[in-house]
Amino acid sequence: MIIRRLFAAGALSLGLLAPLAALAQVPGYQPPDSAPAGEPQVLKIKQGALRGAVAQGVAYHYGIPFAPPPVGDLRWRPPGPAPTWDAERDATKAPPSCQNQEDCLYLNVVRPASAKPGAKLPVIVWLHGSAFRVGQAIGAFGADTEGTEFAKKGVIVVGVNHRLGRAGWFAHPALSKEPGLTANYGNMDQIAGLKWTKANIAAFGGDPNNITVVGESAGAMAILNMMISPQAKGLFRRAVVESGFARSTPVPLAEAEANGLKLAEAAGVTGDGPEAAAALRKLPLSDLAGAGGITAPGRPFPIMDGKLYVKTVIQGFTAGHEAKIPLIIGGNSNEASLTRPTAATLDALPAAQQAAIMQTFDPAGTGNRAQAINDAVTVQSITEPDRAIARLHAKNGAPTWLYYFSYVPAAEKARKPYGAAHVDEVRFVFGQPRARFAPEDLRLSDAMNAYWANFAKTGNPGSAAGVVWPKFDLAKEAQIEFGAEGPKAHEHFLKDWRDFVQAAAGK
Repeated sequence: MIIRRLFAAGALSLGLLAPLAALAQVPGYQPPDSAPAGEPQVLKIKQGALRGAVAQGVAYHYGIPFAPPPVGDLRWRPPGPAPTWDAERDATKAPPSCQNQEDCLYLNVVRPASAKPGAKLPVIVWLHGSAFRVGQAIGAFGADTEGTEFAKKGVIVVGVNHRLGRAGWFAHPALSKEPGLTANYGNMDQIAGLKWTKANIAAFGGDPNNITVVGESAGAMAILNMMISPQAKGLFRRAVVESGFARSTPVPLAEAEANGLKLAEAAGVTGDGPEAAAALRKLPLSDLAGAGGITAPGRPFPIMDGKLYVKTVIQGFTAGHEAKIPLIIGGNSNEASLTRPTAATLDALPAAQQAAIMQTFDPAGTGNRAQAINDAVTVQSITEPDRAIARLHAKNGAPTWLYYFSYVPAAEKARKPYGAAHVDEVRFVFGQPRARFAPEDLRLSDAMNAYWANFAKTGNPGSAAGVVWPKFDLAKEAQIEFGAEGPKAHEHFLKDWRDFVQAAAGK
């Protein structure tokens, strides 16, 4: 009841996420708009010839179309077959972000330059975070996520762009009557990117049977759903879920359709037949934005369509319907950075609930109410759901590893008093941009990048920095913390906090 009351008030709902574009954690950093300067490399794939670039032993091929541009009559349709070309295609420029335009279904491949077709290197497919509205496969939120450090370790990285906002998640009765999948177009693009990878990665030296899908925030939420969705069966061998909001619930289709009707009518489109669908596809997407963007009711969000989304993640894992693949799952120590609760948020609760939260999250009696409510919100949104998924997956017989990222660089502690913010782990996982890491930051980043690379290669994160990452089991519930002391293994970590939230939510 304690934490649930905050949800009922809307204070902690995913609908109140601060715009993620404002969460770039590396001051002054600009995402790359082209491959590093180097020698050209021409590679032939089924679609045609690609001219990429090689720098310091790493090959970059950017902007590869994996589906036709979803514009005009192709708006709000499943992604079609990958286009072909005759002339050599320039693959040195980063593709446009889907938050800026609809013609954006491109992916990037970064790999060891020496990899030959048939080399069967492990592959990571990266699904960026987005709040379902912003982001891109390269340089998302201040982290250079193209994959250079992974390539240096013998791992190929494929970064996938997908439709965002109303282009990516939109329902309307006229569209629902059309054949095939509807509503969750951004998720369809992610699946299409995985299918493209499985069909084409051998030409880059990758192993189509050794694909690890890695995602953060909205990308991580997509992965959890893909693990229980028949639409994604067999597309990846293992998964990494970073800050995946495992207890989130897709919007019911009827509710999403009702909201779509309101938006369409406000834009001058009425009816629910083919004429309405055609008229909607002619509108500028901005006409369907709705007031308030991501903070508004009816914001772009996954929709329970009964085909791609058939049940909640917790329901699927509870029933044992998820893919029994190796899984890494975890989150950060201040995921509440998204909703930014303050002491006033806690003060607004009844006195008994305030006392219970302070007793649990401030056992030393420091009186720091802002820290206590930030910890409570973090555990509610990410930390406890992560344990719930780890428990279910391990119970269902699948290898599982759990983590908690609490590291805050010395240079950022003054502006991050409550812990590591949402998205903070991404740049440490990818190890970029290295020039902006202090020596102690770099040591932790190198360890995390090695764990993720080991996992992609073998299905086990193994050891890095001299620390073995223990597998999660139901007896010890071991996990690893990436904190000020470097990687550190724990058993039953933050148990009191997680138990409190679990009990308060009646789960």
